[in-house]
Amino acid sequence: MYCKRILILQQTNSRFAERGKELCGLVKMVNNGKSETTVTVFVTNADVRMFGEWWLLFSFDRVPAARQLDTLNNCTFVIPQEKLDNVSCLLVKKEDRCFEAARAHLGDNACDALYRQMDALARTAFDGDDGSAYEQFVASTENYYAGADVDKLRLQAHNRYKSVSDYSDAFERFYATGGHADYYESVKNEISRVFVEFPPYYPLIRKYGESFFVRIDFPKSDKYFVLGVLQKDGRVRYICYGLPADRDGLSDKDFVYVDNAPTGFWMLFQDADSGQISAINGLV
Repeated sequence: MYCKRILILQQTNSRFAERGKELCGLVKMVNNGKSETTVTVFVTNADVRMFGEWWLLFSFDRVPAARQLDTLNNCTFVIPQEKLDNVSCLLVKKEDRCFEAARAHLGDNACDALYRQMDALARTAFDGDDGSAYEQFVASTENYYAGADVDKLRLQAHNRYKSVSDYSDAFERFYATGGHADYYESVKNEISRVFVEFPPYYPLIRKYGESFFVRIDFPKSDKYFVLGVLQKDGRVRYICYGLPADRDGLSDKDFVYVDNAPTGFWMLFQDADSGQISAINGLV
């Protein structure tokens, strides 16, 4: 049976974040009813200049395991696991010893147990990790390429835009029912799926502390827009919608021009509580 789990990594040690920013990330786990699960890890605002190795430690129903990450930018690998009901993760920096940088869990929380085993786990890896780099690549892409044809690839590309449509529907339902509070809570599931389906947009992630943005290309043109969230003290405060444009390209009282490289944006900031377009206070 198909199963997908998303864990949001939250910083627990600011030492491993870029100066003035907060480390955060996503761990996506997808199982297509087989004995293996594909894992994708994305971490932003980590200080990658520091010496050492990055590891992700897992617990599935309190059975621990570990994986060294060769990149923090959408690192993808396959693990021999299919039960995803109780999952805990630690993001660990291994120097002379291991240090916890961030953690997340779904269901039964085993993060503290992983913490106590960090050094031992970071000396091990999943069975089969001693294969060649090519064999690991084949294993991680096996399901994607099997039987693929042009029509199937087009369908997959089309289907990811359903997450945008679902978010739009949730947006409209909130206002149609007269919603005036807890906007983000009402659309959190839909907006999280958009963040998983589309690539991170790093220029804005780097600009704003405690933020996450994705780039969404229009399927029938070369235009795109960005969707993101801004947090304060670990809580989402604004949902952001941005259109790339020159400063002189738009005149509207609800939009704010955000000067950034390689391109600027006319941005709407939506209050996460009320759902109303709002001025941004104390976040930028």
